[in-house]
Amino acid sequence: SAEEMSIALTKDANNLADIVVVGYGTQKRANLTGSVVTLNNASITRRQVSSASQVLQGLAAGVTIQQQSGKPGADGASIRIRGESSILGNSTPLFVIDGIQMPTGTGLDAFNNLDPNVIESVNILKDAASTSIYGNRASAGVVVVKTKRATKKGIQIGYNNFITKQSFTAIPKRVGAIDHMELSNTAALNQNPAGALIFPLATINKYKTTAANNFDVVDTDWQKELFTNSGLMQNHNIQFSSGGERVNIFGSFTYFNQEGLIQNNSFKKYDVRFNPEFKLNDKLTLNAVLGYTNNTTINPSTGTAEFIIKQAIGLPAIGIGRISGGRFGTAAQSNNRNPIAMAEATGNSNTEGNTLLTRVGLNYRPIKGLDVEVSWAREKRNPYTKTFIKNVDIYNIGNSIGNYDKVAVWPGVTRLSETWRNDLYRVYAGQASYDFKIKNDHTFKIMAGAQQELTTNYFLNASREGFINPNQPFLNLGSANIQNNAGANELALVGFFGRVNYGYKDRYLLEINGRRDGSSRFSQVKDKQWGNFGSASAAWIFTKESFFEGLTKYINFGKLRASYGANGNQNIGGNYVFDAFYQQSNYGNIPNINGTNPYFNNLNTLGVALLQFANPDLSWETSRQFNVGVDVSFLKHFSITADVYNRTLKDMILLRTLPASAGGLSDPFVNAGSMQNKGWEVSLNYKNKIKNWSFDGTFMLADVRNRVDNLVAGLPFIGSGSLRTQAGSAVNSYFGLQSIGYYSDSNDVKNSPTLYGSGWNPSATIGPKPGDVKYADVSGIDGKPDGKIDDNDRAIIGNRFPRMEYSVNLNIGYKNFDLNIFGQGVGKRDNFLSGTGAVPFQAGDFIPSLLEIHKNYWTPENRNADFPRLLAGGGSYTNNFRTSTKFIRSAAYFRFKNINLGYTLPTSIIKKAKINNVRLFVSGQNLITFTKAWNGFDPEINDANAEFYPLMRTYTAGVNITF
Repeated sequence: SAEEMSIALTKDANNLADIVVVGYGTQKRANLTGSVVTLNNASITRRQVSSASQVLQGLAAGVTIQQQSGKPGADGASIRIRGESSILGNSTPLFVIDGIQMPTGTGLDAFNNLDPNVIESVNILKDAASTSIYGNRASAGVVVVKTKRATKKGIQIGYNNFITKQSFTAIPKRVGAIDHMELSNTAALNQNPAGALIFPLATINKYKTTAANNFDVVDTDWQKELFTNSGLMQNHNIQFSSGGERVNIFGSFTYFNQEGLIQNNSFKKYDVRFNPEFKLNDKLTLNAVLGYTNNTTINPSTGTAEFIIKQAIGLPAIGIGRISGGRFGTAAQSNNRNPIAMAEATGNSNTEGNTLLTRVGLNYRPIKGLDVEVSWAREKRNPYTKTFIKNVDIYNIGNSIGNYDKVAVWPGVTRLSETWRNDLYRVYAGQASYDFKIKNDHTFKIMAGAQQELTTNYFLNASREGFINPNQPFLNLGSANIQNNAGANELALVGFFGRVNYGYKDRYLLEINGRRDGSSRFSQVKDKQWGNFGSASAAWIFTKESFFEGLTKYINFGKLRASYGANGNQNIGGNYVFDAFYQQSNYGNIPNINGTNPYFNNLNTLGVALLQFANPDLSWETSRQFNVGVDVSFLKHFSITADVYNRTLKDMILLRTLPASAGGLSDPFVNAGSMQNKGWEVSLNYKNKIKNWSFDGTFMLADVRNRVDNLVAGLPFIGSGSLRTQAGSAVNSYFGLQSIGYYSDSNDVKNSPTLYGSGWNPSATIGPKPGDVKYADVSGIDGKPDGKIDDNDRAIIGNRFPRMEYSVNLNIGYKNFDLNIFGQGVGKRDNFLSGTGAVPFQAGDFIPSLLEIHKNYWTPENRNADFPRLLAGGGSYTNNFRTSTKFIRSAAYFRFKNINLGYTLPTSIIKKAKINNVRLFVSGQNLITFTKAWNGFDPEINDANAEFYPLMRTYTAGVNITF
């Protein structure tokens, strides 16, 4: 009798047959010759965040995602693919959304506006083989985004929801009132031992024995008083999908609302997506994309949210903040500025943005293998901002207990400003591709196309002051300082492109890309508008060789890849940087504000003048990249992808400094300088299913090293302050002195080099003293000390760009439960503590206190302190807080970025309600961080200086339902 045999077919864990979206087309994953990362919908919907860019963090090796703010409407992350790609230009990659190459400056915004629930896939193109087809726009890499379309027959309806409570990940703690007074006295005595105390001991004793009453004993918790907004975030998404023989329609509606931590600080979004497809006949298909987004962002009008938070971090607790009856105190400030009043009572700035995105494409397939597509797309953006500043009454302590007197109004002026923009982007494109085989061994795919882009920008703004009624903020009611302005610019791009793919026995693969681009950003007269770009790549699937047959049970699939190619960068800021400008001063009675107004017959006459030096020889920045990679699937459940690359950037667009003989003209842009990025990437995946358990885990590790090789001749560096770009170092490196501890005693001071002209003087109240920061003397001839510390002793002391980035992504399923644990980290990164974050009693624009971390200051009994001896000003005060290694600290970290636990209801429960699927979930974002960074400062935010909007730790609950 015949034996029964049961055969189960399982899905290939390595997804080699998946179709991957590449430049102007698609390819099978197995046939890729370039470095491409594909993220599906399941990967990008596990985290519930406010901006889609945050979702990409840690999911693609070699892609650096950094979030610098948690502010509603401005919390999107920056994206860098394989490091910085320009010094002065834009290093943000090109975003291609549903076949539309988004205009420069709005691509990342357009991506962040997408609800991750409507994204079908994100493909990140990293090397020249995959990006050169985009020519002049792809020097920084490409992110190709595809939104959902109807793929199943019948009607499906889905609802996705989450509600989130936000709180900050880290914020510095300010000292209380008693500490403020005692430490102020300590600083004053250190400054001048014979001087008077700032706060009498009687006052301090009163604070120690009397409960705070917000009158004569004040201990204001500024952060508690300021962070009174709900911090709630919610997202509601409804999807509709209808599939049929001739018509397929996908639609989506999203409502998103995010409340900030302070009052008058929120972001609200409505997003409508409509993706129809009509099969007109067997050869002709019409497809379209229609997207409408309405955003409303609200912020305080008299200062940024970051500056308001900085004051809450830095203000002394002895200042009165809030008084009963909705009144506000002076905050112990001579200018009467109160951050609580700024947030709640002095007006707001409301920005409403409307974006309409439209694309219509026609696909024609006259014969087998031939595809012809023509398309037209248009994006129209109309952001409108209305900012109204109004006065608020400020009170101080009166003559009797509990009595407060009005002492001022702040800010002292009422002002309304309005700005409207009309940004219009249009693109026309056409392409044809033909694939065929010869004797089944030789496969070819040939593609050619062209596209034209035009961007026009128009702005109009106006403002007035002197509004009598603060409840009527309309321009016609303003009475003073009437201003208005308007302007326009445009940018045109044209490109012709082509690609040839060849495969022999699905074993040897070759791809050649070519593109010719023109940009209006360069001179037509000098024939600088056009550039040629291209790449060549090859791959060898070595597991298909006959000599490998005996090893296939160990290695299922193996492919070697190599590529070399070039891209250009025309994304250099202004649209007319190659040309000279005639500029005109503001019309009015302001005499000759920029040298453009001639003076005739005792009259200041309106005029124009040439103020910028032209350079019609300006042309592209160029990028060339060599990449070698390997893709291997082994032992049935494992797969690994590894790449090594070298990217060289030349003809960088930089400013050449003109001599005084140039007559005061602005410096011109020139092609000069070069830099390189060298790096490697590894991604290891394990996938398996055992009975009721499923496992899917990915570990990624990547590193990129940036080095500037040279700049403009005669220009030794770019930058000022703590950041500098110079040859031999990375872009925007920290630049300062080498700290070697503190002066230990007077003999140490006496025997040390002169510090910025201030030497040993035991009777001076300023100058080096024990407990001040000591610096290394390294600037003498041949590197020998010269006996003095000055600016010549400065050098590169660190870099803030993340190095050795890694992530761990675990997905565990058991029956109806699913758990995702995602951790992300940086192995090497420096961060510089400065400003209010580093310097006690220093803010520059308000009378400050100090932070809890500053209490660890130098004394003879605490010689290994984090901070030097307390001072309130003067020469030593300045010298102690110069940019130096003293305040450079590692910002390496590992963070549990997200933990998501879900439960899918059994079909037996929901089928009676005619529901296909219900998943309930809870999740947390940025839950735990391991770092040695400065206490109170998130290690992900650059340059810790206390003026920031903290990143958010979130707790979320939600549901996904499909009908």
